Amino acid sequence: MKLKFILLLSILFLNFSLAKSQKITFLESEHDFGQIEENGGNVSHTFEFINEGDSPLVILSVKPSCGCTTPDWSKDPIKSGSKGYIVAEYNPKGRPGVFRKSLAVVSNSETNSQKLSTSTYIYIKGKVSKK
Repeated sequence: MKLKFILLLSILFLNFSLAKSQKITFLESEHDFGQIEENGGNVSHTFEFINEGDSPLVILSVKPSCGCTTPDWSKDPIKSGSKGYIVAEYNPKGRPGVFRKSLAVVSNSETNSQKLSTSTYIYIKGKVSKK
């Protein structure tokens, strides 16, 4: 009897955990700026995503791969079915040549039930022309 009770509780807990999932889906995972001028000022791109889960999605942080990229993002929880954004701003000054930078988007997305948070990567790339 005790074993049946524990099994029943385990199944209920598992179902509850699965029902409260968040799933982040980006409309694009990489943006190509193409050719940009070194002295042309910063360039930016907005990545949109959708919460395809059934509970609010929270972006905990966005970590760029270098100091040349500055992120901004939706700070409020994103409701199920709603869109959010990540802005990646790149500073080309003093960085001639080809670049490809990543941004690690840390969220409460349920891609692995053993983790409290997970990272999804998005990328910017292009080529900076010398002065």
